[in-house]
Amino acid sequence: MKWSVVWLLACASACKSEKPAAKTDPWAGKTPETAAPASGDKKWYAGDAPVGVWTGLEPRMAASSMSDGTISYLSTDLVLANYVVWPDGHMSQNAPWNGLADFDRSAWESTIETDGSQGGRPGTYVKDGDGWLITYKNGAQMQMSIVGNELQIGKTKLRRASDVSGATLDGTYTPFTDPNDPLLSGPGCQRLVTFTADGKFINRGGFARTCPAAESDPGRPGSGTYEIRDFSIVLKYDDGRNIKRLILARQNLDLHADNARALIMGELWSRRTAPISDGPVTNAATTNTPPASQPTTAPVVAGDTTTFDAIAFKTPPGTVQQNKGSLQYTAGDGDEFCMMVVFAGVPGTGKPDRDFAAEWKDVMLNGRTVDTAPAPQQGQTPNGLVFNVAGSMTTEASNNARTFRALLVLEVGNRRLSVMLIAPQEAQLEKCKLDDFLGSVRGA
Repeated sequence: MKWSVVWLLACASACKSEKPAAKTDPWAGKTPETAAPASGDKKWYAGDAPVGVWTGLEPRMAASSMSDGTISYLSTDLVLANYVVWPDGHMSQNAPWNGLADFDRSAWESTIETDGSQGGRPGTYVKDGDGWLITYKNGAQMQMSIVGNELQIGKTKLRRASDVSGATLDGTYTPFTDPNDPLLSGPGCQRLVTFTADGKFINRGGFARTCPAAESDPGRPGSGTYEIRDFSIVLKYDDGRNIKRLILARQNLDLHADNARALIMGELWSRRTAPISDGPVTNAATTNTPPASQPTTAPVVAGDTTTFDAIAFKTPPGTVQQNKGSLQYTAGDGDEFCMMVVFAGVPGTGKPDRDFAAEWKDVMLNGRTVDTAPAPQQGQTPNGLVFNVAGSMTTEASNNARTFRALLVLEVGNRRLSVMLIAPQEAQLEKCKLDDFLGSVRGA
């Protein structure tokens, strides 16, 4: 049986392309003082260049230096891409995972190719007509320009990241899709970190690679003090550890005013309101903690089969990029592309309809609106996996970009795994070869 996109909504008039905004220079005639972000973080603007940290949703067409998969990362969303632009002609696609506090850029640029776990992809830029030309170390080039109040790199539109320096967190946070999941209430090592507004924290296992954590794991449980500055949350443990992690506010929001959620290492951490264990913080295993929301090992590719998290499947066509918590395949180029993002699993409810509804809310509606909310179509793969699928034209809240997105949620044992397909038009989803994926996917 063919598992094609006949289930998905037709584009109709919603698929009409929007006219690009006219190019303007928002800094024309302004000094760095008046052109600085409203947050007052003036050191991220200098001279005639789009200096700063920028965020936006990006369908990437080429691989970049990413983590080795051992550090936590958001697995429930096409996370906000970010770019760092320094005033001296250097830039990075994605900020380093430690953020920018006390950042040694020279050391990072000289070692990133052999140590991708640092995060980021260094490049340089030079003035080129009305914009700038970016050149990465592998020779790849991209155009960068100002469009309205946004920075455009290739086809990606980004907005300035709000200043987080001096912000605080207050409460117990987790990267779980459901922060009040009862599975997090037990004693022992848990995917939780408690912060107080006066600068103290208790890492209950939220930053650990696995629970219980190895003694060599820098994210193992512990407590201490913290501060947020230069897009880093700086954790000073009582046992002497000094750890930095990238932190950003959600796009268009101010972490000083709304700290219920934050992007830490790209993963969306949410404040928990349900009770947690009042026992001492330990590194002991807990019997009710499900697998972490991201795989603990890198994907395994054997021949034309990829094994990732709890599933194995025929490797999709196109360029592959490993993010922390997802695999991203992009087939095609320019305006003719289809992106398939396979997310790591999270604990399921055992009820496909409920699992799909949760993923639709957390993945499909995260940072965007849909034209319609169609009833999902349920099916079963040749290898016996139940799934739900639905799709719609979508509009990004950050830049009004229009794409067609289809969400497929697989039931695999006691876990659910989401697959997102993204294309400019519904018809282009065929480039992702969904038939081949569904015909081959099985429990690993």
